[in-house]
Amino acid sequence: MEKTNQALLSTKFIFIFLLTYASSITIAAFFLASPQTLFLGMRQIIASPSNLITDYVHIAGVGPAFLNSGLLTLSSLFLLRKHRHHFCSLTVSVIMMLSGFSFFGKNIINSAPIIIGCLVYLRIHHSKRQDLLVMGLLGTCLSPIVSTIYCTPSSFNKLIALAIGLLIGYTILPIFEFLKGHTKELNLYNMGFSAGVVGIVGNLTTRNVLAIKMVPHALSFEHHHFLLFFLIVLFTIPLLVFLNFHNKRRLYSKHLLLDLRKILRFSLYGFLGVSITLILNVPLSGILVGAILTFAGFSMYNFKFHYFLFPALGVLLTAQFIYQDLATTNSIFIFLFASTLSPMTRKYGLLAGTMAGLIFSLITRNTHPLTAGINLYNCGFSGGVTVLLLDFIRALFYRNFQLKQFCQKNYHQLIFFEKSLLTKFQLIYRTFFLKCIKNKERHTKKFDQY
Repeated sequence: MEKTNQALLSTKFIFIFLLTYASSITIAAFFLASPQTLFLGMRQIIASPSNLITDYVHIAGVGPAFLNSGLLTLSSLFLLRKHRHHFCSLTVSVIMMLSGFSFFGKNIINSAPIIIGCLVYLRIHHSKRQDLLVMGLLGTCLSPIVSTIYCTPSSFNKLIALAIGLLIGYTILPIFEFLKGHTKELNLYNMGFSAGVVGIVGNLTTRNVLAIKMVPHALSFEHHHFLLFFLIVLFTIPLLVFLNFHNKRRLYSKHLLLDLRKILRFSLYGFLGVSITLILNVPLSGILVGAILTFAGFSMYNFKFHYFLFPALGVLLTAQFIYQDLATTNSIFIFLFASTLSPMTRKYGLLAGTMAGLIFSLITRNTHPLTAGINLYNCGFSGGVTVLLLDFIRALFYRNFQLKQFCQKNYHQLIFFEKSLLTKFQLIYRTFFLKCIKNKERHTKKFDQY
């Protein structure tokens, strides 16, 4: 009975956190723009092709962009609630990804057919597996194909857009389930890999069959200060909540305290994403806000900092020495989404993670023409290609028995060295942290004496 109560408490806590977030950005939109401006802005968002990179802040303004993100997030939350989804860390990751990409690609209209298609598929094939619904929400990464076809002058194309959206929603989950086994869950944003495969077919169809050209879009940097204020407030509130509850930790269950630590991770990783943009002096835009929200959301789910750090290091090396565009929106976007290879670092080690980050960066910069921005999770697609490529190279080396023995022997030595290095780093970090706490206690005692 105790376990059931704790699970319910955890589910309720996470739902309230997400509901508060979604309600806040929806209400904030009405303070940022008048109702008429919001209505016209939403019309502009719905009428845009929405392929990468379509910055809704640039197209319609910051108010309508917030309203679009808030409405899509709220509707997704209530959909999950209606189907009795168990809210957990994965839910936070998915909802933050959904909310973030609502700033530059997803809206209520282009996402609806895909979600309906997913619901139909689940109703027919997996009526008892409502856990798949949350993955179905990620399938909306292909929503730009609906907008691209829908926005053409032909009325017949609007029916085609609806039909294609329903077809994508119906097929994306079985495709995801099939391809997930091939990447061995080493690609964190695995839905992006599945969507990339579908997106290549969609790109060929829209270009060659329907003769629709993909139009590139510009970014907006004029709302940098407000977006910065929004992110600082968003990531400060969970930090304050954590500190308030943590001081009274004896009064609460261990399960709730574990959730609070995950909320803290969301806050700290969010500040890390914001700090990177400030250090590199890159102004915030809708796409960077979406990337930071996704990065912070997935930090609660499946990766630690040192798992992310080494693929990110590979991305930084590529940006600095090959492309020489480190201080750009594109580089920061790829840097944050290098977190998709965190499972690769966890399984194969730090050097393997760095090499994966190098290859991932090169692939990401060259896969965009394949889907022409139809797949919003292009980094997830690149992560899947990276995993498959490295796995193929490993299998190729292991065909020779002597080469296999040589590689395994050196690999085990490398892993031992990396573990000892991490242990030393953690020891230094803990020692420094304990000294800081002791110094703080001494200063507090001196202050009390005075």
